[in-house]
Order: sequence, then structure tokens, then C-alpha cells
Amino acid sequence: MSVNIRNQSVPVTLASSIDVPIETALNAPNFIKWVNKMEKENELKVNNILIQSIDMFGKNVGFLKFKAEVVTVKDNRMVPGIIFCRGGSVAILVILKSKETGKEYSVLTVQTRVPVASFQYAEIPAGMLDGSGHFVGVAAKELKEETGLEVTEDKLIDLSGLAYGDGVDGIYPSPGGCDEFIRLFLFRETLEQAKIEELQNRLTGCLSENESITLDVVPLENLWRKSHDGKTLSALYLYEKLLSEKKL
Repeated sequence: MSVNIRNQSVPVTLASSIDVPIETALNAPNFIKWVNKMEKENELKVNNILIQSIDMFGKNVGFLKFKAEVVTVKDNRMVPGIIFCRGGSVAILVILKSKETGKEYSVLTVQTRVPVASFQYAEIPAGMLDGSGHFVGVAAKELKEETGLEVTEDKLIDLSGLAYGDGVDGIYPSPGGCDEFIRLFLFRETLEQAKIEELQNRLTGCLSENESITLDVVPLENLWRKSHDGKTLSALYLYEKLLSEKKL
């Protein structure tokens, strides 16, 4: 099998240990997106692709790992090309302002993250895209699932779009080995202090997806100390910069 990248037929092979048809991998939305982006990159040439593993989420491809032999067009120099293809996601910085005191708080989801060997990992609400390309709709859905806060899409502010425009999908947390981009959003609301306090230690998450989440409400000024998570710190930084430039 092969894929076409800039009028060149690139061979694609499947590791012998994989029992999923190669067509399934080639038709995976995240793989197609990677091929389409490589199509626009004039400085790199893909010679061949070896698909090393596929994780299925039901009938759909969840995670895909492949090795691409890639060289620079100018001098035919080999460049690293091992890709963990998981696609895009969204994350939402929640800022709740107390109606009585004016003090601002943020909401962290605390859950187990096995890849970083952490039983209690604190981060802002986030979730993977569903393939629809409807960033704000997925963000609203994830916010409700992970915090219980039900919001209309018009209340979500696209921090990534405000900062970088439409030409950038989002931030890339690990571009040396993963294609994942994260679209960052902001949700701001003024609530009664009692309503904000009700969120503390609330148990949430989608049980069908094995999510078990505990909420942690923290003063916004302390958010950077309470979480060392990349998307959390990136969202906070974009918020502060856009706020200083009066774009929020």
C-alpha cells in the first residue's frame, strides 16, 4: 500500500505483529491529517512509512505509532521520524469570580495519569477531539463531563485563535515525538461564593471511559503553583498575555 505526498507514491507497510488491516490505519483521521500537513511542507521528503502499532477504540483507530523515513529536500539529510499519532485535543481554563468578594478561582481536575506514573495529577479540563473538527463543541462537552459546568458555546473564548489566528491548530506539547496539538479555551463566569465552593472535591468524569475525577478549586493567583501540567501553564500564560494586551 502507499500514500501520495506531493505527487510521490510513498510505500506504507505494516509490522507483522499487527492484526488490523492496513486500510484501517490509512483511513484513520489522525493519520490522514498528518499526511495532509506533510503535503504542505516543501522542505521535507517522506521516503517510506512503517506502521508499528495500532490501538483501537472500539471500531475506530485511537492511537497509531509509525516510523517515517524522512529527509531534507535541500541536502538529503535524515531527520527523526518516529511519530505517536494521537491527534488533537482541547483544554479549558476555567475562571470563576466570586460575586461577593471579587476573588477569582480556577478549577483543576485531579485524576490518575499512568503514562507519568501519577495517581493524582492536577490539570485543567481537557479531552481529545472527536474527528468532527468542531473544537468549541468538544470543549463545551468536556467541560460539562469533567466539571459539571454546563455552558453554551458562545461563552467559550478561543485563546489559541486570539493569540495565533486560524493558521495554527493550537500548542504542541511534545513535537519531538507526538503529533498532538491542544486548542486552548477560556471560560469565565461570575458565581456566588457558595456555588464556587460547592465544586471543591466534587466527583465527576465519564465512567464509561474509566474516568474518575475529583475537582480542586484553587485561587487563580496560585494556579501556576498547584499544577505543573503543560497545557495548564500554557493556557494561563496566554490568558495573562492576552489580558495585558487588552484582547480579553
